[in-house]
Amino acid sequence: MNSLQVKVLKQKQMESIKEKIYKTIKGRIINLELKPGAVLSDRKLAEELNVSRTPVRDAINMLAKENYVTQQNGRGFMVKELSLKDIEDMYIVREALEVSALKSAAFNHSDEDIDRIKKLLGKHAEIIQSYKPQGKFLEDADFHKALAAISNNRHLMEILKSIFERIRILKNIEPVKLERVKIAHEQHQKIFNYFSEGAYKKAQQTLSKHILDSKDDILKRLQSQFTRLYF
Repeated sequence: MNSLQVKVLKQKQMESIKEKIYKTIKGRIINLELKPGAVLSDRKLAEELNVSRTPVRDAINMLAKENYVTQQNGRGFMVKELSLKDIEDMYIVREALEVSALKSAAFNHSDEDIDRIKKLLGKHAEIIQSYKPQGKFLEDADFHKALAAISNNRHLMEILKSIFERIRILKNIEPVKLERVKIAHEQHQKIFNYFSEGAYKKAQQTLSKHILDSKDDILKRLQSQFTRLYF
């Protein structure tokens, strides 16, 4: 192996380490292991992860670009705070993107797409039937992402992915009750029925109402406990 190959190999190894550290820290933020407003010490994180401080700093800078952490004046980085207004704005953007994706999907979908989402809803119905722990969140983002993916718009999907990651944080702060999970599933089924029957306008209207209802629900539940939220 020549010197150039060695250099390339080391670079790939460094990128792999940085990616793992980035995913680890991001996962801790989403799961609230790193609490809202927590100061991120590159030294402490490097010791915990048994790595040097350089890839940790790189990972933190990546998370800053994604708005998960913010830089304090002269005091390093901290897990980003988020206001109730920010949450409302995020859901409004989500609604606009998903409705737009559904409009495109009306012209792009195949029988395989319809069958895949039908099976997904069937699987969700089975999960709900055996759903016992109160307060545990049933992830329904896969339905929304599967529907939006039919639009075949990569940029739209990247933004939606980021939004759903942040919604996971909100659900970890204030879990969804089983009753709300059942309502969401019924609304998903209604959206799918309209779409599969070719009633695209009704599907878009129902999707819009579903997302905005979800916004009102999460804001109401969070507002009863917090005046300000943090990522």
